[in-house]
Parts: sequence; C-alpha cells; structure tokens
Amino acid sequence: MEKNRLEAFSDGVLAIIITIMILELSQPVSDGWGDLFALWPTLLAYLLSFVFIAIYWVNHHQIFHMADKINVGILWCNIAWLFVMSFIPFTTAWVGSYPTSWAPLAVYFADMTLACITFHLMFYLIVRKSGKKFKLGIRSILSFAVYLLAACLGGFCPIAAFIAVAVVSGWWIVPIRKKGATEEIPTLEVFVDEKDDSEK
Repeated sequence: MEKNRLEAFSDGVLAIIITIMILELSQPVSDGWGDLFALWPTLLAYLLSFVFIAIYWVNHHQIFHMADKINVGILWCNIAWLFVMSFIPFTTAWVGSYPTSWAPLAVYFADMTLACITFHLMFYLIVRKSGKKFKLGIRSILSFAVYLLAACLGGFCPIAAFIAVAVVSGWWIVPIRKKGATEEIPTLEVFVDEKDDSEK
C-alpha cells in the first residue's frame, strides 16, 4: 500500500485537532490584564498540548519517511494513534479549567501516555516491515515513564507534573546526534542531520 494517503489524512486530522484546541480557548471576561492573566492555566495547557502535537507531527513525518510501503496493521495503528490524539482538545480544556484536580490531570496525562504507546507501536511495525531491528532510544523510554507517572501521581503535585512533562517534551525538540548507531538498529531518535544519514 502507498503511504501518501495515510500521511495526508493524518496531517488533516492533526490540523483539525489544533484548530479545535484554539477554538476552545475562552476570551477574558473583561478588557483588563488581570482578566487575561486569570486564564494562565488554560493558556499554558494549550501551549503544552500544541508543542506535544507538533513534536508528534514531526516524528510522524520522520518515521514514514523510512517506510516505502505500509500494511493494514500500520494503517489501523495510525488510526488508533489519531483516535487518542483527537481527545487532546477535550483533555486540554478540562485540565485548563481545573489544573490542580486529580481527574482532569489523570485523564490529560493518560491521553499523552496512550499517544506515546500507540505511536511507538506504529513505529515498531514500520521498522519491522522494513526488515530492520527495533530498539527504543532513551528519550522514548523516559517520555513514557514521565507521562505514566504524571497520570498516576500528578494530583499530588500538579506543578511538578506539568514541569516534568514540559521538560521531556522540550527534549524532543533538541536534535541528538547518534553515536555508533547502524542501519540495523534504528531508534526513535529521529532528529538526525543529513551528514549522519550519509555516514550510516
């Protein structure tokens, strides 16, 4: 199967998710700076969610760049990942309204955890279809652990949970140069420059 339709469909769904997120933002109740600052939990939740989606969009592009063909398993795994991602506007709005409550925090970070799981499963299927071995990078393992811990324990210290998730998410923006990696052991550390690719 060709991958172009899947990529176009995924791009469209992610664009709609971001659009819904911005439409969920409420205006300040008045025209004062204090009214704007009162919305800081909602705005910060929106920022974190936007960065989260953007990082996954970049990684989605990267992993499908290595795929020549796709199969039904990859298609359905991509659908499952998009299904999880489609809940982000809902969880963002809820946690933005109640940033220190257990249930919104648990659901918000649990959605991130499920997105991490479904995305890595999709990556695994793509790598296996290309005939290569699969190995997770340290960022992938730590990201899953942080999302899961934030979902389970974030209610104890919401600020720490948000900071930990923000730091892990920001880590994915920073390019990491692979050392000693070969074509036979790809990882999800997909931010590699062209020079690295040519040396493999």
